[in-house]
Amino acid sequence: MKIQTYIITVLMILVAVQTGAEDYQYQYFHKEKDEFVPFSDYIPKVRMHYKVVPHYVEDFYELYGMKLYYDENSLRKNIDRLKIALTCKFRHPSQALVKIQTEDEYYKYRNLMFMHINMLILRNYLKIATRYDKQHIYFYDADYAKDIQESLKIAEQMYKEALPYWYEAKKYADTASTVKITTNLGFIETERVKIIRGEVDFEKIINDHITRVKKKQNSIDALLASSQK
Repeated sequence: MKIQTYIITVLMILVAVQTGAEDYQYQYFHKEKDEFVPFSDYIPKVRMHYKVVPHYVEDFYELYGMKLYYDENSLRKNIDRLKIALTCKFRHPSQALVKIQTEDEYYKYRNLMFMHINMLILRNYLKIATRYDKQHIYFYDADYAKDIQESLKIAEQMYKEALPYWYEAKKYADTASTVKITTNLGFIETERVKIIRGEVDFEKIINDHITRVKKKQNSIDALLASSQK
């Protein structure tokens, strides 16, 4: 008897819930509803999956992180995420990282973001390169010559990988500078100004690194040759 009563009670609750439930479209379009309530209020939360699954440039940019202590794996993850960001669409202007009010602001915002992302990729490649770039070659390094050769080879490759992203960053900085307004992307705007004014020149920096790597490669080759005599 108690079981029957329990079942009947559960059924009555379910019927009440179903009766009270309304489709979200009906809720919005029903004439008795407040006309100023935004339609987004009636979109089920499960449909707003872009909030938790990265889709847009800004989503992947926000995944970027640089810890106080990082390893090569962290750097490569950052590079991969940022490269994906360069292939994605931007969020709707209302969902941008800063307040956007005009088309010109949105145009500059997109170019600044691409400039900054290219700079981040470049810097991460340089961080990897410095992990392999031996600063000095000593006479006793002949004992580890082959390992050093391999290490310097990787360093040179990473420097070369970084260089194209500098050219891309410069291109977007030039384009962003055609819009004579200042966005709220403070430090990114500062980065743009430094690029435009030539206060930073990563082409020169990277080529200097590559030149030094080649000299060190020649030095280690000479050490290796002399040790084999």
